[in-house]
Amino acid sequence: MAGQLLYAGTGWADTWQQGVSAQVSTEYETNPVMSAANPGSVWRAVFSPSYALMTKVGESSLKAGLAAQIARASNKTLSPDRDSPSAYLNWSRPSEAGDFGLSTRFARMATRDTGGVDATGNVPVNSTSTSRNLSGNWSKEMSERSTLSADAAYDGVSYSGGGTYTDYSSRSGGLTYGYIWNEKITTSLRLGGNKYRPANGDPTTSRVEATLSMNWKTEYLDWTVQGGKSRVTGASSNTQGSVTAHYTGQRTQLTLDAGRAVSSSGLGAYSKADHVKGGWSYVLSEYSSTGIDLERRKNYPSASISASTSTSSGIWLDHNLTALWRMRAYFSRRNNEGNGFVSASSNLLGLSISYNNIDF
Repeated sequence: MAGQLLYAGTGWADTWQQGVSAQVSTEYETNPVMSAANPGSVWRAVFSPSYALMTKVGESSLKAGLAAQIARASNKTLSPDRDSPSAYLNWSRPSEAGDFGLSTRFARMATRDTGGVDATGNVPVNSTSTSRNLSGNWSKEMSERSTLSADAAYDGVSYSGGGTYTDYSSRSGGLTYGYIWNEKITTSLRLGGNKYRPANGDPTTSRVEATLSMNWKTEYLDWTVQGGKSRVTGASSNTQGSVTAHYTGQRTQLTLDAGRAVSSSGLGAYSKADHVKGGWSYVLSEYSSTGIDLERRKNYPSASISASTSTSSGIWLDHNLTALWRMRAYFSRRNNEGNGFVSASSNLLGLSISYNNIDF
């Protein structure tokens, strides 16, 4: 749903600019609850509208947006009806002291659609995740080659509808120093921290981390390598990092990403996840393109919840009907195993039509 939120270009001043998008999808899924013992299929219809409003007053820029995902299914026991809203408000302003930014976001969606560790295993069909975020950032060029930036954020996440989730809030912040070696290579060092506070009264947990990254760009390739250490209160340190490569050709794009991340979770403070994923797309003609997406994740929710592995694969075909209208046909397959559950899989076949107008 986040992909439905639009951001229009700049180049205007003291005026309002707006954008709108909408997508209508129909899907057939063979096992939406990922149950090995009692699989059941559903037909689902999804309507995803969004609206964005932008303005620039003096040196300040404001962007606001609303979106929703409205889903209706043939079997409400397996796939309940949902009205999932989201909203954001962003402010930014450049100055001699640096570039400043503030943003706030709200989103409510099915927990099994949030991705990551929270979507691990057999997630109850009625489970809903509600998130609220407030963040700020600052950056300044220290010289022609170096920059210094700072960020801080508050996140609040709550759950309803079942599951072993714990509501929590987290506060995070960090400093990043970046250096441009030449026109192809940039590096950065980030030092950050995070404080996790569960709503059930359990002790607060803290995490500190240091991450070194390098980006290397050529005519066709864009590489990013990240690596570092993080330590959680009362526990040993963890290695985290990733390697990402993006290839862009005349008609082909290829993306590869592998790594380990540590993040806050409703299943138990900080959770680890290893991932490997790739995407390939090919332009068939001026109006059509196709692609394949693959992903494998191994989630480590907490010491009391065993690890689980999820895999997904998909293929899609896009066709631009006009400059504003696009049609997509898609098929995907996903599989979950571990976490105390028998391996289960599901297939999904869908067709969508979308409208996208970023300036009217």
